[in-house]
Amino acid sequence: MKASETKLRELLEGSKQFQIPLFQRPYSWSKKEWKVLWEDIMEIYHENEDNHFLGPIVTQAVPGTPDGISPFLLIDGQQRLTTLSVLLAALREHLKEHDSESAAELQELYLINRYKKGDAHYKILPTQADQEVYQKVIEGQINGSTSLIYEAFKFFCNQLKNGDIEEDNASINLATFKNVVLEKLTLVSITLDDRDNPYIIFESLNHKGAPLTQADLVRNNFFMRLTDKEQRDEGYEKIWLPLQEQFKANAGDDQYLKELTRAFWCYLRIGGGNISQDKTYQTLKVRLDQKKTQDEVLSALKEFSQFARYYLRICFPEKTEPNSALQRGFERLKTLELKNCHPLLLNLYRDYEENKLSLQEFKQSLHHIESYYVRRVLADLTSVQMSKVFNGLYEDAKKLREKENLSDFASALREKLRSLPSTRKSYFWPDDDEFRRSIIENTVKIDRSRVKLLLGSLAEPLTKFQVKTDDLTLEHIMPQKLTDEWRTLLGANADEVHKRWLNTLGNLTLTPHSYNSEMSNNAFSEKLSYLRTSALTLDNQYFKNVQTWNVEEIQRRGEYLADIAVKVWPR
Repeated sequence: MKASETKLRELLEGSKQFQIPLFQRPYSWSKKEWKVLWEDIMEIYHENEDNHFLGPIVTQAVPGTPDGISPFLLIDGQQRLTTLSVLLAALREHLKEHDSESAAELQELYLINRYKKGDAHYKILPTQADQEVYQKVIEGQINGSTSLIYEAFKFFCNQLKNGDIEEDNASINLATFKNVVLEKLTLVSITLDDRDNPYIIFESLNHKGAPLTQADLVRNNFFMRLTDKEQRDEGYEKIWLPLQEQFKANAGDDQYLKELTRAFWCYLRIGGGNISQDKTYQTLKVRLDQKKTQDEVLSALKEFSQFARYYLRICFPEKTEPNSALQRGFERLKTLELKNCHPLLLNLYRDYEENKLSLQEFKQSLHHIESYYVRRVLADLTSVQMSKVFNGLYEDAKKLREKENLSDFASALREKLRSLPSTRKSYFWPDDDEFRRSIIENTVKIDRSRVKLLLGSLAEPLTKFQVKTDDLTLEHIMPQKLTDEWRTLLGANADEVHKRWLNTLGNLTLTPHSYNSEMSNNAFSEKLSYLRTSALTLDNQYFKNVQTWNVEEIQRRGEYLADIAVKVWPR
């Protein structure tokens, strides 16, 4: 990089343009910063100082345009340089009344490239969010706006109009003021070369602000490659901006960049690659480097947008998925907190939308994935290595279908999961015997939403209706805190029984919220009356013949639930 001292006049003169890259946030200075800048300028105005250091401007030269513009990416100094140009626009307005030639000079030498058209007409090109209002301010056309850029323009117009407070609001000598702004504000211009990484430089200079996400970097990399204005505008207005707004609407302003980053990561793995999430930007950059034309870059952006839309339907189904059956399948996987399968689901959704996968096959595939995961969860098997299973599962299932001439994709997916080696605990799909033993004996890790889904699913075959668990709460039949009455019921080793069997599935049930407080630590005889009249068929049938509650009864109910579970989540 090269650094040199410069004045604002030297920085802005000539046919050049400072482009604010998309990885930077929109203009954000407010009255506090405008006031400090104004006071600094007025101090120079009064004291006749030789110069005043404003800070660095970090840029990176990019290839020149056919019409002779020398463009620079403005890596750092966006707020400062944008504010100074708005101040010059305010000064121009006041000069129009007293010195029209000086007003024209300001406009044509320091705010615009006079003979250039379109975006090239402006010395500074803000991010899309600020471009329209900024360009109207520079053209003197704006009548009102809530934009911070327009508010800055009004602030400086008012300051110039109100006069010099040091001299009882006497009129400011506009020629002197103009000379101060152009000649006595000193900047250090730092120009990066091709070997410097602008994203890393920006992050290091702005470490106290909101850090750049991988999505910020990827977005900017796309648009740096789209130098054709029509393609850049199409990419931003028709593809990126609508997609960004969809992510904001579903994930919220504080989380949408995180979700966009994850969407990029999942998209990069649809071919089966095992990519670290923190390498998302680097991986996509390598892929974009292989694109030879801007059309290819735009096509890549369109393809990502397509898969990002699938990602939203998978991850935020209640708001985005129009098909009720798929919505329910996605919601169940979301409640189970199964995320490793998202690259697989993106592939399935693409095939479904292109009519290569029927709705029934999609639903059945979701059920196989759920069964694989539920059996592993209840068997207390780690999910650490499961991403390796899911990353290549789509392609593996396709190959198996062709090799074995299977009738549909769901069948191939099931067979591929069943073929995972039982010797690899990180991979295998527990069989019925292992699954039954897990339900009867294993402690369930108490994630209430997940356990509620499991118990609700076990109740559905008995009612033939979907069980809504939102109005139900998780209840321990043997309570979490033992009373004397419960200790007597459990016997001499009550504490051991309590510790060992409290959170097994056989001791858990669902009750209405109002019942939970009423049942609490009550004696089993009192709880029994609630269980026998439960709206949940799973309970009111089972507890008709139960008289006591101990280890044997907990195990017996576990066996009962296991009999249902092997049918609900078949292998």
